[in-house]
Amino acid sequence: MVLVVIGILIALQINNWNENRKQQAEITDIYTQIELDLDNDIDEFSNTIKYYDSIKPVYDAVISDTRTIDLLDDGLSRLMAGGPITNMNKGGIERLKSVASKDSLSLHLIEIYDTGTFLKTLEEKISNETWLLVTTFRDNYSWYPEWISKTITKDNSSKELQDYFVNSQEYRRYVISNYQKIYNAYLPNLEYGIVELENIKKSINQRIDK
Repeated sequence: MVLVVIGILIALQINNWNENRKQQAEITDIYTQIELDLDNDIDEFSNTIKYYDSIKPVYDAVISDTRTIDLLDDGLSRLMAGGPITNMNKGGIERLKSVASKDSLSLHLIEIYDTGTFLKTLEEKISNETWLLVTTFRDNYSWYPEWISKTITKDNSSKELQDYFVNSQEYRRYVISNYQKIYNAYLPNLEYGIVELENIKKSINQRIDK
């Protein structure tokens, strides 16, 4: 009887060991997928920052009210016509959420990606302001069909349209408001996000190499 009980206990221990080994192997595989997701997310964040850095001189000219007609060739009329948005890769995180037993790194990863919804909130605010401006154009200005139908340059646009984007204080107020959302809130969060994701990658590498 004692031998039977010992045999059962040993079998249970072996079974538990095998199950734990399978779970650890699964988590390692998930971490490997998350590493790829992180690389893509970091690239996406970086590209978004580069895009807004590239048009910042035009924003600065509007804010300082030193606009010229030449800036139409640099996208003056399209500053608020939409920009890149983030789309964090969550395939690995969703797999991680389905694992029954989670270590501290797993819980931290899930927390980081769940708080990524804050970026979406900021993007929605930027998008809403853009829509408000476009609606203003549509409802109040005769050059709206011209603006919506083509890329505006100084050589292919009407005098009325040029005058608005070079001189309008209404447009300047919209741009200043959008600048604050993008450069004072959105981009700093993207930069912080890159640092966080890079740190997570290091932690995952250490976990996989164990």
